[in-house]
Amino acid sequence: MIQYILRRLVWTVVTIAAIIAVTFLVTYAIPSDPARVIAGPHATPETLASIRAALGLDKPLLLRLVLYFGQVLHGDLGYDWVMQQPVLSMILQALPATVYLAVAAVACELLIAIPIGVVAAVRRNSWIDQVTRTASLVGVALPVYWVGSLLLLYLGFYAGLFPLGGFSAPGVVLPALSVGLTGAAVYVRILRSSMLEVMRLDYVRTARAKGLAERIVIWRHIFRNALIPVVTYLGMDLGYLLGGLVVTEYVFSWPGLGLLLNHAIGNVDGALIMGLTMFSASAIVVMNLVVDIVYAFLDPRISYA
Repeated sequence: MIQYILRRLVWTVVTIAAIIAVTFLVTYAIPSDPARVIAGPHATPETLASIRAALGLDKPLLLRLVLYFGQVLHGDLGYDWVMQQPVLSMILQALPATVYLAVAAVACELLIAIPIGVVAAVRRNSWIDQVTRTASLVGVALPVYWVGSLLLLYLGFYAGLFPLGGFSAPGVVLPALSVGLTGAAVYVRILRSSMLEVMRLDYVRTARAKGLAERIVIWRHIFRNALIPVVTYLGMDLGYLLGGLVVTEYVFSWPGLGLLLNHAIGNVDGALIMGLTMFSASAIVVMNLVVDIVYAFLDPRISYA
């Protein structure tokens, strides 16, 4: 197990380094002059030249990439000259709001998906199963921003039940629900398929033959062993959500990493874009590592040799 974790950690570092390099090169390939963004459209050539020298933009691209790697190793993600703040400080300020929303969204997804997925599997081919499959297919196809806009319009504006935006405990309900309604559809399909597969295994028939109550068979023998695909997707889902809910946070004016990334793209802020991309990539690869470790506790048959 320890050797496996160490190997994964090495590949995690390699993956993040590759993402940093690609993001750096793509960001600076954008036909935009950061010095012009900072100084404004009426800046003199001398002013622009001094800003480029201060930012290191007059150095060769590969040298700048090497220097940026050195900064990252020292915990320096650069400086946002537009907002006049260090990039790491801005990310840490926006991170709690994104974590709060991500946890609430995942909780909403699971609270909706688990009972529906279990009932659909147990009542296979019934009218409940048919409705569930149709609803989950529709849910997967619905855009998050469309669902969020409807919730914002009817539950926030017309009914006045929840705030229209901002960071607050009541304000997290609508964005979490918009993500939960669409995300739960995927979990329902995964859980249903996994449970149907487990139901066909020999140990389930043996458990029923021993006279165990159907409730025990479903929850202890079928549901638990059907969780591995769900946990797989949960890790990727949580990593994605922690990286920033760009569309959802923009719709609900939620002050997290997603809204910060929207501002960074609008301002063509290369340092902030790279910092947010690196953080998002790190969240995803770390959550994938956590999922692989959790596998061993869910299914002892899995070997890491």
